[in-house]
Amino acid sequence: MSVRQILKTREIICVVPDARKADAVKACLEGDVTPMAPASILRTHANTTLYLDRDSAALLRPETRGAILTSEDA
Repeated sequence: MSVRQILKTREIICVVPDARKADAVKACLEGDVTPMAPASILRTHANTTLYLDRDSAALLRPETRGAILTSEDA
């Protein structure tokens, strides 16, 4: 499935477990939206839910973690 097709969906749900994904999660959530971090484009979708475990979120800045938790509570 292409990125274009994924972005056409009504809702996107991503499950990202494991420490080996921590660099990609950091690039996706804290870097620029760029083809070098393909998942970063998900930030442009209005209805994306991202499930991270402690290991995959380990490299995120505290303010990014807080924003993620806050958005889940909304």
